[in-house]
Amino acid sequence: MPQDKVDPVHNIELINNDKDLVELAGYHAYKTPARDKKIVVNGYNYRVIDINYNGRGGLDALTVVNTSTDDISIVFVGTADNKDKITDAQLLSDVPPAQIKAAKKYFNDMKNKYEKNGHRITSVTGNSLGGGLANAVGIEHSDVKVVTLNPALLPDNMIDPDKSYDNITNYFSQYDPLTLAEKSAGLGERIPGKHYIINNGIAKFSKLGTNHTGYIRGEGKTGEKGQFYTIGVEGEPGFGRIYIAADDSIVTSIWTGKSLYRGGSGRIDINYETLNTLSIALHGNVTDRLKLVQEYLGHSVAIVDEEQSQYRHRVSSLQETFSEAIESSFGYGIAVSESMLRMAVDKLISLLNVAEGHCKSLNAILNSPPAELIEKLTSTDISVESIFRELKGHFYNLKDHIDDFAGAIKHTIHEKVPALFENEKFTDAIVGELKAHYDIIAKNKDAVLHQLTEFQGQVKETADAFKDRDEGLAGAIKTNASPGETKTVQRANIYKIEESPYMLEHMRIKQLFVDFSFSRFKNDTHVLLIPLLNILETTLFTIENGLEILSATIKGAAKIAFHGNLVGSLISKFTSFDDKIKGVVNKALEPLDEIAADVEGIRNAVGSLITDYPTLLANFKPYFDNAAFQISNYHNVYLYNQAALSILEEMALLFSDIVSQLSHHEAKAIDTLCDISKSVKGNMQLLDEQIARGTLI
Repeated sequence: MPQDKVDPVHNIELINNDKDLVELAGYHAYKTPARDKKIVVNGYNYRVIDINYNGRGGLDALTVVNTSTDDISIVFVGTADNKDKITDAQLLSDVPPAQIKAAKKYFNDMKNKYEKNGHRITSVTGNSLGGGLANAVGIEHSDVKVVTLNPALLPDNMIDPDKSYDNITNYFSQYDPLTLAEKSAGLGERIPGKHYIINNGIAKFSKLGTNHTGYIRGEGKTGEKGQFYTIGVEGEPGFGRIYIAADDSIVTSIWTGKSLYRGGSGRIDINYETLNTLSIALHGNVTDRLKLVQEYLGHSVAIVDEEQSQYRHRVSSLQETFSEAIESSFGYGIAVSESMLRMAVDKLISLLNVAEGHCKSLNAILNSPPAELIEKLTSTDISVESIFRELKGHFYNLKDHIDDFAGAIKHTIHEKVPALFENEKFTDAIVGELKAHYDIIAKNKDAVLHQLTEFQGQVKETADAFKDRDEGLAGAIKTNASPGETKTVQRANIYKIEESPYMLEHMRIKQLFVDFSFSRFKNDTHVLLIPLLNILETTLFTIENGLEILSATIKGAAKIAFHGNLVGSLISKFTSFDDKIKGVVNKALEPLDEIAADVEGIRNAVGSLITDYPTLLANFKPYFDNAAFQISNYHNVYLYNQAALSILEEMALLFSDIVSQLSHHEAKAIDTLCDISKSVKGNMQLLDEQIARGTLI
């Protein structure tokens, strides 16, 4: 991350380095600075000495000079719009030939202008379209250093496949949509020179624009906001920043400032100055980057801890959601209490008793003169006591079945839903796994930081010992005295990284667990609930059938009594008994019709739940997914882990160079430092592997 201006280390090569050029291309160029504007880049001063905005062919470019070295760089400005949005179609388009022609002319104009004054153009840079223009210049000028960030493609057949274009370096951001599109389309050969992936940006679709340019447009590099994205909600656990400046992710040699992606920085002499430079870097930028790893991991841990503290709330919320889903499909308060449905059945039994009473009244009428004569003559018997008795038995069975089903629902809510969160190791599986893994990472991270601090001290003490020994020998030669005692260097401790048995499936663990656990829940609840629902449905069908028989019996008997014979017809015609009996029949049928309608409603509810249960479960699963670990929080954990991992991968590259520089020296002290540096690198790589489990790789 760009820092406040500091004095550059005197032995670092001052030619415009890759980090500076990337920042100029991805950030400063889009601000279209005016002529003579001073630009501070990574502690170095640059001055704009020429501008060409809205030039021929739509070319935008500027020329800057490093005021410390007088090296001149041309910066081609990339495609920009007001909203800073970039589409795949734009990204995969060829660089317009008119712009290429204009870019070449601008380069030649600047070259001719400044070479007359004894200067030369040492480098060219650009991002996106600007990167394509820089490459178009670079393929014709092998003596000019070209550095691009996420460059656009050159037109087909413009690049000579037999040339390596070693003067050109292209950096691709890991989440840049252009990089992803080019890889998928197989078009990488239309970008000349070396290709290197750098770990800047974040995996969010909404950040495609800044992932491509490498910087947040319009925000100061060292201003109030800076180059970072805020993650989470302010005031809540896990709220923090992830820094995204592209140049921060370019790993360069501690000693030379050269990019390390090309296989090291070249052999250097190990002496007091180079050891002191290493010590300063370890104490400064290297430690700062690792502390950023610590910060990112701290935010991840805070999120996990918050999820852990919300366990009971997450479970109860999921129980409530399942209860509401059952109630929405079935109704009657069955998910809360069976009493409402039992009361409904009790009401139906009461109505059945009313109907039975009316049937008894009907029998009394039919047993009185003159209806008694009809009954004797026709042998009509409308006694329905047995049917009522059988129906009441079915209703009482229905109440028992309701109790069984309600008990199964309660068991599902209070036992099966909490069991969704469990596995063989943890009551709260995902949170528990992450928590256990982070506990180990925390110890290992502390070990790496302590070892790094110790190594820095050992490098510093070795450098001082070299200096003191050299000065002591020089003094002894001059005075013919014995050299003084050499300062001691602190003993190296052994730091071991603890293995972690957790997160072996990386962040896929959640999806794997959710799928497995929910499949188990689906099967268990299907076996538990559906048979009981089938029993309920069968009982309700039986009741409906009994009600139909009862109604038909009542209607049929009365009809036979008065219209099925001559005597009944005469009595019906010359007396009021017909109307009297019809009135009683209607009174008997009315509660039966109400019972039938209610029973049908309950049966439809049961049938609906049987039919809709798979859909109910499918709709319920996302709620469990979120309850297992809140989805946005889980993604934030991933973002922080990925950011930490990116830095550790950069440190591995840096320490490879440190190990290489400290290797194969005759001095035993340097060999010892080399061994320690190997240990530091190895422990970082082990920590890297453990943190990588917290990503989706």
